[in-house]
Amino acid sequence: MGGTISKSSQHYPDSRQVVTSYGPIEGRRLIHEGDKQVDAFQGIPYAAPPIGKLRFAMPQPHEKWTEVRETKAFGDRGIQKDNIFHGKMAPQSEDNLTLNVFTPVWTPKNSTGFPVLFYIHGGGFISDSAHKYGDLSICQHLVTKDVVVVTIQYRLGYLGFWTTGDSSIPDNLALHDMTFALKWVKENIGLFNGDPNNITLMGQSAGGASVDFLSISPVSRDLFHKVIPMGGNASCSWAIHPRPLNSCRKRSHEIGVLDEMNTLDWVEKLREVPAEKFGSTLDMGAVDLQTDPELVIGPKYDNLFIPKPIMELRKESPVKPRLVGCARSEGLVMCMFGLNTKHPLHGIQQDVSAILSEKLFPLKAREYQEQALEKLIDTGSDHSKEEWQRAMCELRGDSFLNIGVQQNVVDVLETQPQTPVYLYSFDYYNPKAYGIMRWKLPFKDATHCTDISYVVGNHIVMSLDFNEDDYKMIEITTRLWTNFAKYGDPNGEGEDIAQLEQKWERATVENPQTHLSISLQPKLQQVYKNGRPLFMAQLLKEARPPPNL
Repeated sequence: MGGTISKSSQHYPDSRQVVTSYGPIEGRRLIHEGDKQVDAFQGIPYAAPPIGKLRFAMPQPHEKWTEVRETKAFGDRGIQKDNIFHGKMAPQSEDNLTLNVFTPVWTPKNSTGFPVLFYIHGGGFISDSAHKYGDLSICQHLVTKDVVVVTIQYRLGYLGFWTTGDSSIPDNLALHDMTFALKWVKENIGLFNGDPNNITLMGQSAGGASVDFLSISPVSRDLFHKVIPMGGNASCSWAIHPRPLNSCRKRSHEIGVLDEMNTLDWVEKLREVPAEKFGSTLDMGAVDLQTDPELVIGPKYDNLFIPKPIMELRKESPVKPRLVGCARSEGLVMCMFGLNTKHPLHGIQQDVSAILSEKLFPLKAREYQEQALEKLIDTGSDHSKEEWQRAMCELRGDSFLNIGVQQNVVDVLETQPQTPVYLYSFDYYNPKAYGIMRWKLPFKDATHCTDISYVVGNHIVMSLDFNEDDYKMIEITTRLWTNFAKYGDPNGEGEDIAQLEQKWERATVENPQTHLSISLQPKLQQVYKNGRPLFMAQLLKEARPPPNL
């Protein structure tokens, strides 16, 4: 996988020193020339190492230190399994509860400090790290627009989401890690000239779902002010794991720890297992999001962090401006594993029947499926191979994200109609951005992770030198995102006004499809994917009762 790994500290001067609540730290001045210099503090521990007796325990404060601590490189990644596409990556460790602060050196315009953009990485809840999203690129493209950026790491996979099905250990530990990091930021960010009363949470994929959970959980929802769930949110079918205890029992048996004992003994045995035994890898080809939307492991309903159905939590939560969306062809990333192009009509009929199934709609399944296909492609006409392939990928994108994104807008506006909601479709892409994977793709388009690449200014899938259009796209995207972090409105104010042909209008209860098509010439659109995700979202919401907790 591509990504900017921290540059050698010898190439950069030291940053200013900051005395945090744990002790003094010193980083690097990654931009050290000109009027807008930027300091980077990387690998700051925000909690005690979650090892030994603290494995499967709530995050705890770190021990304090008195000597100046060097924070000049990313901390170790969380425990995960890398696949052949990852290439050479940074070291892993169970001791991975660190964060990174990228902050302007110049004085903020007002006494409250710079707005804070707090980023949570994705990776299916089981992989990835803050490393891949870069450091110098974040400083160049985001921080120079007068924001402080924080990126974090948290416990991954089974170490972050193990459950015993009872109270022997806390559930959703990874979400508690994120909350603990937020509390550290609230307490310390003023020391970095950040404004603790203007924090925007941003996440992508599973990170986007995490941001959404954090925005509605009674544990975390009062710690920040705005949200940017990108390519994932809590309304997606895969966001809540349906059988986490079953998944944990299966992994426990795989690593040789049987659970035919009381759960406290089970946990003690698991604490003796080497950390690498808990690592998992993200394999999109092994996930069937249409018929069985279940990831390896992930968030679950519990009695503390997600104690009620999502819609009930939304109603109780404070209003937070929301910028939400995904890439134009999210399903493309799932189409490199084979498409039935010999019988394309049969293929799309199978896919739509998996979404609008006979089980959910025993009397009207056929009717609803036909209506959905009418909003996708004219099945009575001849089409090129690529047109059929695009239709198939669209349906996979519907299962994966499109329906969930549209549902998220509808759910938020239904529970809190006054919420400013800005919906987007990221439509720009560089055809050279897919590296060796381009030979497996049926066509090229913006897909999963394309949008975040142009927010952090770093291709996170494959290494690629940006071209002139890429840099233009980075400038457009980062201006919209930092405007939202500053004002709760991507259109901006004063000197930060975005140069759009037309103002980015909010989605509304009357039209939840209003969205910005983001490309080199962003355009406002009033219909999202011909209304298909909205049509299916409305049907599925009526057919699926809320969980009985």
